[in-house]
Amino acid sequence: MKAIKKWSRQILRGLEYLHLHEPCIIHRDINCSNVFINGNIGQVKIGDFGLVAKVGKSHVAHSILGTPEFMAPELYDENYTELVDVYAFGMCVLELVTLEIPYSEYDSVAKIYKKVSSGVKPLGLNKVRDLEVKGFIEKCIAPVCERPSAFELLKDPFFDGLDDDVESYICTSLDFVS
Repeated sequence: MKAIKKWSRQILRGLEYLHLHEPCIIHRDINCSNVFINGNIGQVKIGDFGLVAKVGKSHVAHSILGTPEFMAPELYDENYTELVDVYAFGMCVLELVTLEIPYSEYDSVAKIYKKVSSGVKPLGLNKVRDLEVKGFIEKCIAPVCERPSAFELLKDPFFDGLDDDVESYICTSLDFVS
């Protein structure tokens, strides 16, 4: 679980960077296939910026794009903010914990859309036994009016007690480069 927490924190740091950028950058396709982990040091990078939206001060975008299992309900309404990335991040954490793609119980995009847009959570969430992890995921996939930002999630008690191994390893290794 410690590795998942460290990876999650790094993904959130990447999202925070994108979301605080001016203009705000919404990835719109955060899923486990677009998160790359360097196995040697556990460094995480977000990839595949093909569906990115740059939005001005309103932080609002208006097109339906992404991987259906990871798309926030408000994305289907074509009026959303960077919080769609937080929702997708929550689905990534769910997949990492359960080893199942969210909504894999449904066999079509139409069924997934119907469930997501009516607020039905993926069955995989019921398989998460650790209440701290389940609570964290539920914060990420909460209704948009209750969903915290990446910045706010980085302060969540879920990350309490984690050290910064990756960051300190990178700094230490740079000390040996001439």
